[in-house]
Amino acid sequence: MIELTEQQRQELNADLPRLLDPLTKKTYVLVSEEAYERMQALLAPERLPRNEQQALLHRAGLRAGWGDLEMEIYDHEEKDLEKP
Repeated sequence: MIELTEQQRQELNADLPRLLDPLTKKTYVLVSEEAYERMQALLAPERLPRNEQQALLHRAGLRAGWGDLEMEIYDHEEKDLEKP
């Protein structure tokens, strides 16, 4: 495990802290272990039962604002498209 320097610690305040490998010029995005675990659950869905996958996706949708009343217009548009 690599320990952070003070400069690196300050960089963590950015929305997406990025690291540059000066030799390869590759850029990396640093995320917390907690965020990584949440992403792993979404990227490797075979690890979770389907109902847990759906619960995770539902909560992600709510965090993204899909539970807002203003978003109901999309439900109505979908129903209108289904009408002959």
